[in-house]
Amino acid sequence: MKIPFSKMTTRAIAYTALLLSALYFTSPVLISQSLPDTKDKVTNPAEKTPAKTPEKTEEKKEVSQAESKSPGLVDLFFKGGWSMYPLALASIIGLGVAFERLYFFFATRLISKGYNQGLVDAIEEKGLEGAKEFIETHKKDKISEVLVNGMDVSREDPDLFAKGIEREAGEVLVTLERGLVVLASVSTIAPLIGFLGTVSGMINAFDAIANADQVNAKVVAGGIKEALITTATGLIVAIPAMAFYQYLTGKVNAFAAEVEEAANRIYKEYLKKQATKVS
Repeated sequence: MKIPFSKMTTRAIAYTALLLSALYFTSPVLISQSLPDTKDKVTNPAEKTPAKTPEKTEEKKEVSQAESKSPGLVDLFFKGGWSMYPLALASIIGLGVAFERLYFFFATRLISKGYNQGLVDAIEEKGLEGAKEFIETHKKDKISEVLVNGMDVSREDPDLFAKGIEREAGEVLVTLERGLVVLASVSTIAPLIGFLGTVSGMINAFDAIANADQVNAKVVAGGIKEALITTATGLIVAIPAMAFYQYLTGKVNAFAAEVEEAANRIYKEYLKKQATKVS
């Protein structure tokens, strides 16, 4: 069984590696967890406060600085638990496929602006000959490839032309839709993995409560933190994958609609020509 994006693996890995490298070096913090700055409380002059020794003051400053530091990407990754590994794999696959597909769509000329209007004008001026001339002048467009292949097998028969267009358009659409199933799967599975990590974190939190003699916030903080990190990571992976899927699916559907519109116009000309022969 062939992997649907086997031919684009090298480019996908390259794009993903570049993106992850830029993300790691430009975003040292994924989720800011720095503590809010607290101002010293104003004390009543009448109240006497014990004098603070310089050593204690320095120790408190060091502790406050250590607490205010935000964890980096690597720290958050390991604190998220086991579910972070499948989420990382899903993000690499999703981003790789997304950037490969974006490169493909930008490198492939699907249809020029105003193509169908120009085709209609050519048909109204010269009929089917005008359509052939127009398609020849726009042969670099993918839609022209579909139309000319359909016209070649039609033998000026409307039904044969319709079947030819359906076959040719189907082959092109399969190429355009390659990898979109992967993006849809990533956008669906990533939140589920995140929620599974959330359940795992909550189980750890309750297990810590069960084993502790005295329950306090520190006992359950680790499990709750793991749960929240995995939930956020699952959504962070799923949202871009869904956005890329919707965008690319929109481009595929728009191309299919343009092909259908152009083919219908040529199909009507074949019908007119057939009616003329019969009469």
